[in-house]
Amino acid sequence: MGETDNSNSIGRQGLWYLFIGGASALIEFVLFQLLYSVFHVGVAPANIIAVVVATVFNFLMNRNVTFKSTSNPVRSLVLYLLLFGANLALSTWAIAAMIDVGVHSAVAKVITQVAIATWNFFIYRKFIFR
Repeated sequence: MGETDNSNSIGRQGLWYLFIGGASALIEFVLFQLLYSVFHVGVAPANIIAVVVATVFNFLMNRNVTFKSTSNPVRSLVLYLLLFGANLALSTWAIAAMIDVGVHSAVAKVITQVAIATWNFFIYRKFIFR
């Protein structure tokens, strides 16, 4: 179906993306803070663990609920994992760099999450879950 189909409308997708993204971000943020601030796990491993857990949830929900993808699931997964790797490397570096200059870990994490969420919607919609 085309762009005007309600099941694929950008507005509907946007709302689901925000809801699922918010849930994913909350999972990631809480897990990162617990690992880093409570259990004193290093920045990189804390971020990697938090991102992996949130990403599994996010992929399944966005593929099946937000974008209702009918594309090849292996293709979607490969593209998703490539984007995941790029996002993970960038976010880990950015968080560590911000913490090094005095930004609180929570603020650094939120800044990276907002940036990544913004570009991911368009990449998911146009390339990964088309």
